Amino acid sequence: MVIVVVLFVIGFILISKGGDFFINATVEIGRRTNISELILGATIVSFATTLPELTVSLFASIDNHTTMSLGNAVGSIICNTGLILGMVVFISPFKADRKMFASKSTILLISIIALIVLGLDGAITRVDGFILLIIFAIYMYTNYKGILNDTSKNYLYYCMTQQSEMSVVKIVISFLAGITMMIVGSRLLVDNGVEIASFIGIPQGIISLTVIALGTSLPELVSSITAVRKKHHEICVGNILGANILNIVSVISISSIPNSIPILSQNIRVDYPFMIALVLILIIPTIIKHKLYRMQGLLMLGTYITYLAVLYYTYMI
Repeated sequence: MVIVVVLFVIGFILISKGGDFFINATVEIGRRTNISELILGATIVSFATTLPELTVSLFASIDNHTTMSLGNAVGSIICNTGLILGMVVFISPFKADRKMFASKSTILLISIIALIVLGLDGAITRVDGFILLIIFAIYMYTNYKGILNDTSKNYLYYCMTQQSEMSVVKIVISFLAGITMMIVGSRLLVDNGVEIASFIGIPQGIISLTVIALGTSLPELVSSITAVRKKHHEICVGNILGANILNIVSVISISSIPNSIPILSQNIRVDYPFMIALVLILIIPTIIKHKLYRMQGLLMLGTYITYLAVLYYTYMI
């Protein structure tokens, strides 16, 4: 079991660092090939930020551990909003760009409603996945239009101003290494996560909702802390909102293609209500006041801790 835990942790590290390598290489590829930075940011880079969640959920679905696929995506949304953004807002409250926030918040709410409605029959099927992919395409288009209007607040712009040029060899190595590390890390995370869940007697869905979800959210955590430290608060909230949207319309949709993803009673009774509560705590006050407040961050953190306590009480006692 010690070896299993060690491999599990190694999977975390590989996914986190692999995502960094992939994003850096992607930015450099855009430079060298003269692909529009706007198009690159609206497609490849924003998609790359959720690659850890995607690779973990997709491999879990391929291995028929479908409860882990949904658990990882929903758990990442809860972790991103409650823990990461809640912590950032509590430490450093900030104003939000009204247009950007309203646009991404609307798509996030539509994505959540679509997920719930499509799962009323008890599963997210391949057909449901294609419907979610349509929302994904709409999101990418609106993201592209938003970047056209204001490049200065775009995550790609931030990356481009922070990264130094890489040689062609380093770009290729970084690109391939990033993909390889995420794939290998995902396999380690899923396989050993299943082993740990079986050994402790915890359902796979709980492991994916908590530990694995936190692990695959590490890139968002690191980028959010870095953005706040450098006073780029809107990059932080934009990154979290975008990641939450992609967790539904890309991670869950693509993961439903190999196998249908069942909706468990726990998802309906516990996970969905906490996910919706956190999103509403984030969106409603911010839409009204155009600012994220310290009390709002504290409430999100408290909700996340309550969620963990409910899971612990339900499955460990």
